[in-house]
Amino acid sequence: MKGPSSLFLIFLLAFAVQAQNTKNDPEGPEYYQVIKNYKALAAQYDNTKLLEFGPTDSGKPLSLFLVQNEKIEGEDLATLSKDKLVIFINNGIHPGESCGIEASLKWLERLLQAPIDQEIVIAVIPVYNIGGLLQRRPHTRANQNGPALQGFRGNARNLDLNRDFIKADARNTLEFYRIFQSLQPHIFIDTHTSNGADYAYTMTLISTLADKLAPPMANLLKEKMEPALYASMKMKNWEMTPYVNVFGRTPDNGFSAFLESPRYASGYTALFNTIGFISEAHMFKPYADRVAATEAFLESVYEFSSAESAEIRKAKKAADQWQVEAESFPIDWELDSTVIEKLNFQGFKSAQLNSHLGPYKRLKYFRDSAKNTVLNYYPHYATAVDAQVPRFYVIPYAQREVIERLQAHSIKMIPLKKDTLMECDFWEIQEYEFGSQPYEGHFRVENIKAKREKAIRKFYQGDLLVPGQQVQAYFLASVLHPLGRDSYLSWGFMHSILGRKEYFSPYVFEETAEQLLANDGELKAEFEAWQKANPAQAKSDYASLNWIYQRSDYFEEEYLRYPIGFIN
Repeated sequence: MKGPSSLFLIFLLAFAVQAQNTKNDPEGPEYYQVIKNYKALAAQYDNTKLLEFGPTDSGKPLSLFLVQNEKIEGEDLATLSKDKLVIFINNGIHPGESCGIEASLKWLERLLQAPIDQEIVIAVIPVYNIGGLLQRRPHTRANQNGPALQGFRGNARNLDLNRDFIKADARNTLEFYRIFQSLQPHIFIDTHTSNGADYAYTMTLISTLADKLAPPMANLLKEKMEPALYASMKMKNWEMTPYVNVFGRTPDNGFSAFLESPRYASGYTALFNTIGFISEAHMFKPYADRVAATEAFLESVYEFSSAESAEIRKAKKAADQWQVEAESFPIDWELDSTVIEKLNFQGFKSAQLNSHLGPYKRLKYFRDSAKNTVLNYYPHYATAVDAQVPRFYVIPYAQREVIERLQAHSIKMIPLKKDTLMECDFWEIQEYEFGSQPYEGHFRVENIKAKREKAIRKFYQGDLLVPGQQVQAYFLASVLHPLGRDSYLSWGFMHSILGRKEYFSPYVFEETAEQLLANDGELKAEFEAWQKANPAQAKSDYASLNWIYQRSDYFEEEYLRYPIGFIN
């Protein structure tokens, strides 16, 4: 049996190995070593715990590391987070952008050497896109300054997980739902490395758009939290600027805030009154600097949260209540160019030079020539589509892809006990376009136009009544309203309504059409007007009969009718 001195030496050796492993690795983080380091922390501190969820698409579990002030008992996330302020950090959604993976571990190692604020729980996903990090190799990030080995953006199914938060094609996303909905975090951070323009800043920041948050959280973010974080980072010598949302041009003419719709991590979390941040360390800066700046940002968020814990929790509680009572939610947005903020910006001089490769101009930045200017920054997106909250949504049992995703959010749903006729509002799709190419595994439905009409329709035993006013009301409006930017319809879960199933044979329907026109003078007049306006089509038997068919009782009701009903 080993004596105390032997155990102490083993402990020191383990700590030394751990410290060595968590230095900035010039090759970049390696998945198995990252998890090994978190296991070492969990073994060392009883106020931490490493949990596993999954499996993910890679077949590996999704790890979650928990930290609080006192010893962690049990594994129930909802119990653990109750009455606490929860900071939820997600790393490696794009594994080539690995600075957050290393920064989180370094920050936690320092943080755990002192008492944690007793009102705070910190939850960290060490690596979200495990499949992508397992593919680490040189050159996956063509424009990035290190590390030597980078993970791949696609996951094990070649999905970009930061486009998957509504469609949930990946098992990773379903496990994220499970964690997020149990924790109900106040603050969410997703760590990234930027693409785009060149400038002096090591860290840029995407904040949840205040336009998308409930007023209590929006006011807290804009009036206190954002100013405090920018000031804190400046004091730590990592001055930030808003994410430089330009590609293929310089920032000189100004730029707008990034619109993170619900398909993105922080756009999704905003639907539940969680303030989200995307840290975007600049790709050209040395890797060690990017890690250090990300670590400083995590620390700044923690410091603000500790100082303002009571106010943040109060705002979140008020926001949750506001959401239950809200009558409508914005579900699509457009940039409001009338709202302008002046932004002091530390950039570089640039020029359009002749390319050595062909007869075109290439953009060149001169990093040794600072260019500090005042730019126009456009932070506001106006509501383009506002969704009224119904008393109930009625979802046919057949829409299983929709129902499964709602169940993953613990949405309250009431099965019908018997077949029932209901008067509902239904949306009739009038115009739409398919995306020109697949986008993240889907042909998206875009530019949807629809009209709302009342109708009596039969629903069946097992179909679901979903109350519109519940804690997840904003999420429901975003995914169930057909005109939402990231609605389930837009993601292609209801493609079947866009195709006809029933047709007619012209030689048979000819006599039926004659009778329909003979019995309906108004229809006959409209048909004759159509013939005059469309002489080429009027020469076609099928086109002529189809015009009449589509306006008759023979035409199928299901075609272009959005299947979900709205009861007001």
